[in-house]
Amino acid sequence: MKAQRVKAQRGARALALGTGLLLALVGATASATPPTGVPPEKNARDQGPPAPSFDPEVSRDRKGVDNFRRSDPREAALSPVAESSGLSAETAAQERGEVLTLAEVIAALDLHDPRLEAADRKREAAEGKLLSARGGFDSKLKMRGLVQPLGYYTHGVADLRIEQPTPLWGLGVWAGWRVGLGDFAVYDGKLLTAAGGELRAGVSVPLLRDGPIDRTRADIRQARIEVARTGSLRDAKRLELEAKAAEAYWSWVVAGLVLDIERQLLAIALERDAGLRRQIDLGNREGIIGVDNRRLVLDREGRIVGAERQFQAAALALSLYLRDERGAPLLAGADRLPQRFPAPEAPALIDLEAELAAALERRPDLAATLDTREQAEIELRWAKNQRNPRIDLSSWVAKDLGPGPEDKLPVEVAAVVELELPIPLRKARGQYQRARAELAQVDAELRFARDRVAVDVLDAHSALAAAYQRARLADEQLELAHDLADAELRRFELGDGDLLLVNLRELAVAQAASDEVEALGRYFTARAALEVATGLGVQPVSIE
Repeated sequence: MKAQRVKAQRGARALALGTGLLLALVGATASATPPTGVPPEKNARDQGPPAPSFDPEVSRDRKGVDNFRRSDPREAALSPVAESSGLSAETAAQERGEVLTLAEVIAALDLHDPRLEAADRKREAAEGKLLSARGGFDSKLKMRGLVQPLGYYTHGVADLRIEQPTPLWGLGVWAGWRVGLGDFAVYDGKLLTAAGGELRAGVSVPLLRDGPIDRTRADIRQARIEVARTGSLRDAKRLELEAKAAEAYWSWVVAGLVLDIERQLLAIALERDAGLRRQIDLGNREGIIGVDNRRLVLDREGRIVGAERQFQAAALALSLYLRDERGAPLLAGADRLPQRFPAPEAPALIDLEAELAAALERRPDLAATLDTREQAEIELRWAKNQRNPRIDLSSWVAKDLGPGPEDKLPVEVAAVVELELPIPLRKARGQYQRARAELAQVDAELRFARDRVAVDVLDAHSALAAAYQRARLADEQLELAHDLADAELRRFELGDGDLLLVNLRELAVAQAASDEVEALGRYFTARAALEVATGLGVQPVSIE
């Protein structure tokens, strides 16, 4: 039963990330018994002041600098944090409010991140390109008019024609009406029509080149694939930003909790300083001990300056992902920090082959590469078709309306076969060579993309397992550092210890607590990286 109680106590303290340990040191110092020979009345008088205030209203001196919530007014001018950055209010010690969660950061990323908006605009551009490509099958209205009022031959001609290309084997149909009246030369006799003009309709079809595939149909298919590809690229960008946002979020949490630890480490020194000054005034302690403790106060204030700078940098980095309703970067202050990290979970045993297969299926960056390959295949098909000779078959029917010359009144039907064959075929051969090389290039990129997905998943699992193990070791190290600090503090209270050793033990506790915080930050960052590597996206984490 005793072992179980000890284990439970260790787990509770580890979950508090060292904060409880440092506060325990504060309480122990405040209630320290005087050295042997000190009367009880002196003991009552020598009790230190309460822990430093966390009231926001007393956090600044009249010069407007952050005083780290010092309870000693003399400390207000030491190691100030300048307000020139405009971030002092964000890093000042504050009462905890509504905790900023990772889910809130991801939601802001989805709604307001400019990089995702740029990806959306790129998809819209691809949709516009698809619409433009479909314009290759738009109907075309052609009109032509000619009037020759002066000259040996006076006449007028009007021609109206509608053409409609189709995606059916390159088939094109057309219909029209024309009229030609007046005097025409013999060689222009075909321009003459009956009084009501001539109705015409025809069809043309390519037999080899541009039959199975032509430029218009190839462009439409490629543009349709491009829309899907840009969508996959947008999803890939989202996964990438989710991983970076998770890393920035957990770095912000780590920096904030480390800042708390450093502030509590300073509170210990300030608490002890007040008690030591009273004991020195009463002659129970040597003056050099008070000077040494003042040195510790200054050293720990310097550590807070560094920790505040780290927290400010983390808040700025996080603001690139956390945005307000207008899309402006939002600085997360210390009031939104959680009290502690969630408890880490041991990595589960998995079917690695099944997970790799699922990742290959889900990863949008791989899907985008597959889309690129499909576009290259279409280009190769078109280039291969262009090596064929052009053989086009055309046919039309015409009928003149109204009175006119006898030779214009019968129905006319005609058919034409056209053949075109560039002899060296250098253009077609060059297009085919380029398309084949581009497809081979995409195949190589696709192989690497698959390898990269596999490596990403394996590396993420490795990082998560290592981070979990480091978090466990950091927890054990924190327990040992706490036990040593308690023992050294008791020795000092009994007059058998040394302030230097007490300081070293306190610093060891603070360092161990910081190490555990950083280890947990790496664990949750690694977990987010694994979720991104498998294509699932960053999952929400419950945190208080």
